[in-house]
Amino acid sequence: MQSNMEIKRRGGEMRPVILLLIGLFLTGCAEAVGENMTVPVELESGIFTAYNALPEQTDDTPEITASGERVKEGIVANNCLPFGTKISVDDRIFEVQDRMNKRYGCKNFDIFMWDYQAAIEFGVKELNYEVI
Repeated sequence: MQSNMEIKRRGGEMRPVILLLIGLFLTGCAEAVGENMTVPVELESGIFTAYNALPEQTDDTPEITASGERVKEGIVANNCLPFGTKISVDDRIFEVQDRMNKRYGCKNFDIFMWDYQAAIEFGVKELNYEVI
């Protein structure tokens, strides 16, 4: 059986080796993502529609989102991403603050718009998005 002194001494001998390995790892990471290199962006594909603050499109409190926030431009509904999650779509930023009917899955998004005609014209689009 090893004494406490032997265990402490052996651990003390390993400390410089561990620190050296950590330093080499961090140096490699810094070189792998240098200032001239870009990290690839993970784009997802989703089905996007638009909605308005109307009871027939929402519920009996059409100007209050599922998270309790008031509706405003820049809000998007999705059933799977947590409230507060921000996504980038076509160089615009949207924040998940609402939910859709439970029949819609994780790939469905509904963008809030004040203008009814603009929502109709938006239609249904398959778009790429990035969670930021």
